[in-house]
Amino acid sequence: MTGLVYIGLCVSCSVAIAQLLKKVRQSELRLLNVLVINYIIAAIISFIMLDGPISSVFKADGSVIIIALALGAVFIANFAIYSISLHRIGMGISIAAMRMSLIIPICLSLFVYNERISIEQYLGVILVFAAFYLMLPVRITGSIRRPGDILYPVLLLVMSGIADASLKVYEREFSTAIQGYSFLGLIFMSASIIGGITLIWKRDFKFSLKEILYGIFIGVVNLYSSFFLISALTEIPGSVVFPMVNISIVLIGALIGYLYWKDKVSGKQLAGLILASISILLLIGF
Repeated sequence: MTGLVYIGLCVSCSVAIAQLLKKVRQSELRLLNVLVINYIIAAIISFIMLDGPISSVFKADGSVIIIALALGAVFIANFAIYSISLHRIGMGISIAAMRMSLIIPICLSLFVYNERISIEQYLGVILVFAAFYLMLPVRITGSIRRPGDILYPVLLLVMSGIADASLKVYEREFSTAIQGYSFLGLIFMSASIIGGITLIWKRDFKFSLKEILYGIFIGVVNLYSSFFLISALTEIPGSVVFPMVNISIVLIGALIGYLYWKDKVSGKQLAGLILASISILLLIGF
């Protein structure tokens, strides 16, 4: 039951991130500026929450520190590639690539860490992918017109999958060597430094009050989205946690979109929402 609570908290934080980012786009704020503030805040809170002095972060095994810093580059690069992908090939293919990235952490959990799940949960995992397909946007604004464009969905799939899978690897391999807040703090610190250097290079290192405020809000929920996901992975197999978290985010996001943003829902998407609900029940084990 504790694991399900962690999943619920993770989903709540992730849905909040999605809604805040939608507000950022509507307000025509500079996304990279918001992301840099978000990562700075997430890193600061991570280090404040440490059980010990900040210096203890850098006393961990060197390989763990290098992996965490490298993941920071993956996290912020994934956002950048997603933005480019939306512009070059459209929303439908970009979202599909990010959702299909789920296959990477699921395969890691099942075939590398040999997790055991029930037949019903296997069926739930399969239904998740079917639900994702049905819930794709009706209008796909763009398509793959040039051979080089195929690179963007491929990168999105791989990098999104690596970002999710890295938290499973941490839970299994490094959780005894370095605190969760330390590991996440290093990731977010790395991402903020890379983002800051990019802004300086672009000569755009200025922040509006709105960008700072949105960055602060996103930073808090971004940190705890990852923290609660790691906590859930300690209680429930990753092959169940990852599909359940992702499909719940999409399901709740779609409901909020319909009720608050007045988004239109097609018959196909409605079928996807129903299928998503069934998959969640199967994954929980009802």
